[in-house]
Amino acid sequence: MENDKKQAFLNALEELYGDYQYESALFGAHNYSTIASNLCYSKSHFTKLISGGASDAMYDRALKNIERLKKLASYEKSFEDTSSIHKPFKFNIWMILSLALITLSAFLCFKYLTASSATSSNTTNAKANSSHPLEMYFDFNDAHYYKSPYLTEDQVHEYCPCSGFEGRWKLHEEYIIPIPYKIPGLYYVGKKADIRLKCRKTKTSNKGRELIGFENIENEIWFDQTMTPLDLTKKDDVDFDINKMFGKIEFEENNDFIKIANVYSCFYDEITITTDSIVRMGEPCGRYANGINDNILKEYGLDLNHIIEYIIGNMTFAQCSPISNEFSNPDDLENGKSILSFPCKCYSKTENLGLGGAYPYSKSIQLVHQNYQSNLFCNEKKNNR
Repeated sequence: MENDKKQAFLNALEELYGDYQYESALFGAHNYSTIASNLCYSKSHFTKLISGGASDAMYDRALKNIERLKKLASYEKSFEDTSSIHKPFKFNIWMILSLALITLSAFLCFKYLTASSATSSNTTNAKANSSHPLEMYFDFNDAHYYKSPYLTEDQVHEYCPCSGFEGRWKLHEEYIIPIPYKIPGLYYVGKKADIRLKCRKTKTSNKGRELIGFENIENEIWFDQTMTPLDLTKKDDVDFDINKMFGKIEFEENNDFIKIANVYSCFYDEITITTDSIVRMGEPCGRYANGINDNILKEYGLDLNHIIEYIIGNMTFAQCSPISNEFSNPDDLENGKSILSFPCKCYSKTENLGLGGAYPYSKSIQLVHQNYQSNLFCNEKKNNR
């Protein structure tokens, strides 16, 4: 539904201003800043609409505002056509109508902005905006008022190969981690991650080898109402794979499972690239929950604050093994195809699942949009270190 609303919004802008030029951030000859101002929106609000991160209500209001601008443009055109015929009486009528419409549009903009600021503080338990908190810093494309955190075209070859990895990435596959608690049946499900990777600008010997990343993560906590413990009777078998066992759980299709909360996290990455391997480390920068099922929490005596702060909080020490570097030539990276899959273990100070405190999972990320997409001329000597 949101994609349909977004497309309707883009179509309406094209009808009013001209063809959408994504790479140039233009509609016809009009940039984002000009259009945002015409719609009485801030740049961040307009970016949410363009990126698909806005709510249905935001798109509905935006479409109504565009319709008003179309009517205003129609009245202005009629005014110009009428005035060219030198008919003073009609000239005055159209002038009055145009001034009235402009005044009405200004009043509606003021009311909308006032209402938006008044309601923004009351959305704590509503659906959170899934757009990246740093998207304005990484994605806003306005040549006059914007300085990108990514490398410039003059720097990309100097910072090769990490410059090839710069851009937007996302979580490739969901992952599942059991939550150790006083009763069994709790699971932490990694659903989405919106990630920005950029080269670390350094003059050390590791120049062009280090990336820093910023992840906006969406997870869910699910509860098995049958409180069935994990079946680990075969954990010592050679072919035992706990990730495959988790993969068979049908959370949304099985009525025994119910979601008790959405959990949003900010995560900081440090990635080192060598000729043969890629190493990922990181740490969380904050977490909060909403969409909480209070009825289930009360019925089963689940303490969500304790789960998030002391159990999930203790599970955040994750150690990922290095992976082989399949992109030693960064020109092999492709939007929508290139994947980095890190085998990880999440360690917990609380243990009641029989796994020894280490919970294996795979963190796989996929390249969505590479910042610099032309061929890179890496220094051969540096690449062969």
